[in-house]
Amino acid sequence: MFSCSHSSPYYAKKEFKPQPLTVDSTDFQQRFLLIGDAGGPLPGEPVLKQLTEWAAMAPQKTTVLFLGDNIYPAGLVRPDSSAYADRKRRIDAQLSVANSSGARGIFIPGNHDWDDSGPDGLNTLARQAEYVINALGDPQSFLPEPGCPGPAVLDIGQVRLIVLDSEWWLNKFEKGSGCLYPDTAAVLAALDKAIAGAGQRPVLIAAHHPIESEGPHGGFYTWTDHVFPLRILNKSLWIPIPVIGSLYPLGRTYVFRSNQDITGPRYKDMRKAFRRVFRRHKPLLYASGHDHSLQIFDGGKDIGYYLLSGAGTSSKITDAGHNGKTLFSYAHEGFMVVDFLKSGEILLRVVSPENPPVQFEHFMRH
Repeated sequence: MFSCSHSSPYYAKKEFKPQPLTVDSTDFQQRFLLIGDAGGPLPGEPVLKQLTEWAAMAPQKTTVLFLGDNIYPAGLVRPDSSAYADRKRRIDAQLSVANSSGARGIFIPGNHDWDDSGPDGLNTLARQAEYVINALGDPQSFLPEPGCPGPAVLDIGQVRLIVLDSEWWLNKFEKGSGCLYPDTAAVLAALDKAIAGAGQRPVLIAAHHPIESEGPHGGFYTWTDHVFPLRILNKSLWIPIPVIGSLYPLGRTYVFRSNQDITGPRYKDMRKAFRRVFRRHKPLLYASGHDHSLQIFDGGKDIGYYLLSGAGTSSKITDAGHNGKTLFSYAHEGFMVVDFLKSGEILLRVVSPENPPVQFEHFMRH
């Protein structure tokens, strides 16, 4: 599939466009800031600066969820590596959001944090977890336990947060031993129990890989990807290769199916398994990253909403389209804000370093 990417915000309905609305820090009980794929920040990264400002509005009531791919290109290398200083800089830029604002920070692993799905993934992940926990002084600041699938369950105020390591399902190399839930059946049973046991609490599930996406990992490509395929590797390579250029996007979608794409065999199995559990209880939302854009989907019979907030690095933004379930789509850097208001309402917003900053606004169903 190919179409035009949404370099301007796409709204399924006019009412999703931001209205003059002020939410004071006294109006909400809990705030969650959702940002993914922030592992390649430029010096003074504008997204992280803005994220810090939003976290600082009410730090005692704010949790910042970093949704994986926290260190590009392949996680935290050994301290004796020549690349260590640069990799450390990348995670330090994100850690400073929590440390500067006073908000709680929770880091979730993505495929790049597992040695870019490589053979040293388990060790690479363990180094990052230890570094994050030491920096923030909170043993629950890196979830789940490195190398384990989760679910890790935290009740934060009136909200139940469930964290999964989706790369555990996709990675073919060594995984953690001694995990509380050692296989897929145990993971799914625990996930089912965690959602069912939430009672009246709204349930927020967080992982790196999306269930829905209209980005490259979801099979979306623009006409420029077919005519100028080298731009997938380097945005400046405007070299036309018509017809032959279509081989990469078509091959990736239909032939050489990567397990990092929704069409990949392991990814398909994980997606189906999660959706079966969601349908039994219909939690509020599933938040993810992976594709480098901002997308919101109606969850249909599965869940209230699927959120894709993977636009944490301004230099890595990728194309984003839409489908019949899309409520919002934007190929731009930014993050998402979920405010649980004292009135019982739940407000979802999309924020980007623009003027005005709020690009989407919606009171969520629960």
